[in-house]
Amino acid sequence: MPRPHLTLFFDLHSPYSYLAFYVLHNSPVFRKCDVTYIPVLLVAFIKAIGVQPPWSSPNKVKYMTSDITRWSRDFNIPWTPGWPENYPFKATTLKVQRVLTACSLECPERYPNLLAALYHAFWVDKKGVQLPGVYEPIVMSVLGREVAGRVVERSTDEEIKTLLKHHTDKCIASGAPGVPWLKAVNQDGQEEYFWGFDHLGQVARHLGLEKLSGPHL
Repeated sequence: MPRPHLTLFFDLHSPYSYLAFYVLHNSPVFRKCDVTYIPVLLVAFIKAIGVQPPWSSPNKVKYMTSDITRWSRDFNIPWTPGWPENYPFKATTLKVQRVLTACSLECPERYPNLLAALYHAFWVDKKGVQLPGVYEPIVMSVLGREVAGRVVERSTDEEIKTLLKHHTDKCIASGAPGVPWLKAVNQDGQEEYFWGFDHLGQVARHLGLEKLSGPHL
């Protein structure tokens, strides 16, 4: 019988995607399923489905700040109060999402480690990983100079640009209101979609995994 499979569509820009990635990457519960991490561009959702970013509402930003702090505390997820450099409007994650897309093809076995390092730099160290001057040294530290050079160079190819757009369009077409967007396929081949970190408990149940411990999950 095939193992259950989970696909996480994410953008580094989304703090809730960071929370979801951290649990999927580190929790023993999800080691019993195969997980695929797919980069997408959150900014594309604004035009495609009319999503308004939380920054358009001071009340949403205030609530999001306390909400993320609670989730991080309850699940022992590394988190530093405040927002990253150049966040949210001064720089997009376009280039670094392309780098992650290139890495997933160039060296897939090291791709999750690079994603973990970039997430930590962004949401724990609060570094502006949207910028090449910030993300390139991180890529090099994880992949080594030679491989990092190939990945960064490949990220500028039309192949990667097209693939990132394809992933984004596919995510939106599947019904995603935003990210994190999770596609879960259990051992019986039954497919379900879930939106948000706060639905990981339902994801685990659908996949037939052990109960994910934690408040509200």
